[in-house]
Amino acid sequence: MDGLRERGLVDADGRFTDAGRELKQRIETLTDELAAPPYEAPSPAELNELAAELEPITAKLVAAGSR
Repeated sequence: MDGLRERGLVDADGRFTDAGRELKQRIETLTDELAAPPYEAPSPAELNELAAELEPITAKLVAAGSR
């Protein structure tokens, strides 16, 4: 706690100062961003739709000898 007091982040009673609350909020915002998934995974229905859309392309590639 002494280091936090020396930096002006907590007062003599151990409560956050304005600077301490601001830093706490910045840390929480950054950790929330880091914890967020990089993207949303498609739903099973979306995956089925994608597969159906790609099926004709796949058939043409296979017919052309592509692997």
